[in-house]
Amino acid sequence: MSSKSFEERRAALRERVQKQITAEDTIESPSELDSANTTIEREIVVKPMIDLDYDDREKIRVIVAVLILVGSILGIISGGILLQGNPDELLNSSLFNEVETVDITGQVLTVDGVTLENASVELFEDGSVQYLQSTTSDENGYFQFYNVEPEMMKIMVIIDGYVSEERTFLAENGLIKPFTMEEGNSSNVNQESYRGSDGGWSLEAAVALSTFLGVITIITGFVGIQASVEVRRGTRYRRTQYLAGIGLFSRGLIWIGPILILAGMALNSLVKEQYEDFTED
Repeated sequence: MSSKSFEERRAALRERVQKQITAEDTIESPSELDSANTTIEREIVVKPMIDLDYDDREKIRVIVAVLILVGSILGIISGGILLQGNPDELLNSSLFNEVETVDITGQVLTVDGVTLENASVELFEDGSVQYLQSTTSDENGYFQFYNVEPEMMKIMVIIDGYVSEERTFLAENGLIKPFTMEEGNSSNVNQESYRGSDGGWSLEAAVALSTFLGVITIITGFVGIQASVEVRRGTRYRRTQYLAGIGLFSRGLIWIGPILILAGMALNSLVKEQYEDFTED
């Protein structure tokens, strides 16, 4: 190998190494650095704003799920009370207190439907001979007793020239059917005994209906709970609303549960774009 050939090869190697060093030391221009910094700043500013909006919608969905869940649980509780056969416990509140007394209104007529005025009307407790209240019928044949206990009562109607009428009834409705007077001796008495089963519900039928309503109430309450789960999943908007609508029939505490579920459904419509099926449409 000649000395000249060795020197040429060493010079070529030195030149290649120098080019590599120069390429590694090359830096970006100031304008390129400014552009890159601006892009980074924009990402830093914009990204938190997008995350904040998303978080707000997530919070609304949590509220929706809670409202539907609470309303549905109230419905299940109501259904359980119905199945126990104690619906009065559901209304054990000043908001739902039953009236302790009633005002009784009736009318005295002839068999031809003509009103009778000044008929003597007396109210007794059933089985008692001492009347509680007494009054007379007005020009239209009407009479009224005030603040009557909702118990078994008896009314006696007496008017000259007509057979007297005596009726035993349960004082639970304010309006009773008219007394139809037959012509005759007022010392005679037509007695009409209380017949609570006529045209009404038997105890067995009432219990069966209460049981049926209780079961339906509990089932729809569980459907409402499933709607709450669907809200948290955020996959099917329409299905969620349908399930929540069925949950309305749970009737938690009569009106409190449905109001909560309706409020949840309304809020859910504000975040429907977060559901997958709505986004696909």
